[in-house]
Amino acid sequence: MNPRALSQIVEFERRIVPAAGAIRAAQVRADGRGPDVDVDALCRDIERLDALMPAGQIEATVHDVRAWSASDFRDPPAFDATRDAVPAPRDREAAAFVGPVTLPNGDGSSGAFLEAFTVVRQDPDCIAQLQAAYPHPNAVFQSTRLLSASPGLRDGNCVVFFPENIPTVTPTVDQTFAWFFFNRHVDIYAGTLDIVSRLCADGSPFAGERQLCSVGVDPEDVYQARCVWGYLHDYFHHTGPRPLDQNLALKTKWRTGVLEELKVDMKSAIACLEEPVPYGEIIFEYIVLERLFRYPAEPRPFRNFDSGTGFALGTWLAEHKLFTVGDEGRRTLGSKAEIAASVRELVRSIEEIETIEDDDVYRETVTDFLYDRLLRRPDNSADRCGGPRAPLSLWGAEVHV
Repeated sequence: MNPRALSQIVEFERRIVPAAGAIRAAQVRADGRGPDVDVDALCRDIERLDALMPAGQIEATVHDVRAWSASDFRDPPAFDATRDAVPAPRDREAAAFVGPVTLPNGDGSSGAFLEAFTVVRQDPDCIAQLQAAYPHPNAVFQSTRLLSASPGLRDGNCVVFFPENIPTVTPTVDQTFAWFFFNRHVDIYAGTLDIVSRLCADGSPFAGERQLCSVGVDPEDVYQARCVWGYLHDYFHHTGPRPLDQNLALKTKWRTGVLEELKVDMKSAIACLEEPVPYGEIIFEYIVLERLFRYPAEPRPFRNFDSGTGFALGTWLAEHKLFTVGDEGRRTLGSKAEIAASVRELVRSIEEIETIEDDDVYRETVTDFLYDRLLRRPDNSADRCGGPRAPLSLWGAEVHV
């Protein structure tokens, strides 16, 4: 990272992050009082970020912030120009964003709030090996380290930033960037392991194993492993009869997105177990344990997208006797090989649905499969599902409805 970028990151943390936090607090408060922030000063600070933002992004951000500030940040934001100007940073390059974001698994607040954050991209050491084994010319994701962040991002479990997270008037049809904050996973996964310990007791919940290999991993190796996961995850998004980049508007809806995410995660898990993927067995545990246990524990689980995928996976595994609870309340999983064999069938079912060419019929078939096999239909308009079709008690007290 060049000294100019480092200097601007320090000033970003000192000046822009507090201003963004004040605006965000006023949005969350929603009592009619505007934020006590000098918008002109904020825009001048953004205009100085030439080492963190390209000129087009600076211009778009300042324009969109000023337009939104005319309503004291109360009207729905329209950051189309900013969305279209955010870059995909190159390896070892720093970048920044200022604008409203809907954070997946943020601090629990619901809505699009102003956030400000900086990152530096750092590709994994084994990137050449991955590119040789899994050629991915359409890759748009970036492995990054989150450096500074405003409260909504800082205080939650959000690890991704996509164009579709930015509120706009026009729909997002191209994913031109995808920042993954992989250094956040050290603390986040520690929380996952706490959940696993409470539900499954000490040791490994996988049949035939005494200990998890993903426990006690060096933080740098965690980062490297997460980068490998990210590469595979994005790679498998671009496979199957309906690749994500050709169906972005369709697959970023809640129901179609749940099946897409399940498909991609399970294809990644199978590869990690059966192919020579760096950190493969560790990543297999990351995928299964986070999807199954951490995501259902997020706030508003019947509305949260990732919670829905966790409930769906849990239902599938429970149906195949691979996710059970014993007399003492200890949850256990099948062996890793059994889980891989089972979810291969799930992937096959999802990709068979993807062969449907008519978009409307595809959506209807997704909905039927999701609610007939994996999730209960929502009881009210505020929820996206009514929970898993498997007994909710499988997740014990970790799920807060």
